[in-house]
Amino acid sequence: MTTVDQRRRSSRRWLVLVLAASAAAAFGLNLGMGAVSVAPSEVVSVLSRRIGLSFGNQPAASAEAVVWTLRVPRALLAIVVGGGLAAVGAALQGVFRNPLADPQLLGIGPGAAIGAVAGAAAGGVAGSIAGGTVAGLLVALLLRRLSRRTAGDPARFVLVGVALGAALTAWVGFLVFASDRSVVPPMEFWLLGSLSGATWRVFGTALVLVAVPLTVLLINARSLDLLSLGEDQARHLGVDVDLTITVVLMAVGAATGATVGAVGVVGFVGLVIPHVVRRMAGPSHRFLMAASFLGGAAFVLAADLVARTVLTPVEVAVGLLTAVIGGPFFLILLGRARLA
Repeated sequence: MTTVDQRRRSSRRWLVLVLAASAAAAFGLNLGMGAVSVAPSEVVSVLSRRIGLSFGNQPAASAEAVVWTLRVPRALLAIVVGGGLAAVGAALQGVFRNPLADPQLLGIGPGAAIGAVAGAAAGGVAGSIAGGTVAGLLVALLLRRLSRRTAGDPARFVLVGVALGAALTAWVGFLVFASDRSVVPPMEFWLLGSLSGATWRVFGTALVLVAVPLTVLLINARSLDLLSLGEDQARHLGVDVDLTITVVLMAVGAATGATVGAVGVVGFVGLVIPHVVRRMAGPSHRFLMAASFLGGAAFVLAADLVARTVLTPVEVAVGLLTAVIGGPFFLILLGRARLA
């Protein structure tokens, strides 16, 4: 093993440790902080008793309700949403070889929101997540067709995606206003994202519908590595380029749709996190997606913590906070793409 390889492995090891520690710290803070503060000892006591152990004194019933019923599923859902969006963002940037590619920015998120709103009106939470998943798949396939017409021009490709997203967002608004308000969440939920509706059921459903597409992406990680050399070169190396791109886009659409159905549109996670992590993770998409998952989980956990505590008892939409960071970041990347 060369010195360069040793340094790369060491840097990757440190990157994983830092990201995992950040996610774990944010997870713990989310369980204890909020409109009602819960002492760390009580948090540990609640968690230990729920997994069959007994640490500390018997927790108060109110603390157990707050921690286990409200905050644990919410924090776990934040991990699934943040990690899932960051991982699919890494895959999307890889398949298009475009650092500006983001599932929400390119219209997959708003498109999934249309299916989620329709699903919520027909079948509640389960219908919302299922509808978002199906709609995300359809928009991803549409995006594949559009990508062929804008190849080689990343700025134009993103602008086409933004235009598509704007048109789909208008339809989201129409469906929300035309639906039963007692069944369908308000417009703010779908466009700005919120983890306020998190339950164990929502978390479990989202976990399955995000885990399956992420597994598909990991299976195709080697093909993504070869695609980074260019489509012609990848074909010479035995990659079925059209099939790989289609499969990856379908996985991205399904995972994004599931997150939108669960929490609404949380923008820029799939843009910011993979771009930052890639600088330290290197070209391997298998490692990049795994590291991006940890980074995205930590990012959304931190954003949700701020959303719940900055204006207590008022809760800020988590997507609003991710947009505050991601918006300027996107403009910087867009400027670089135009200069290039």
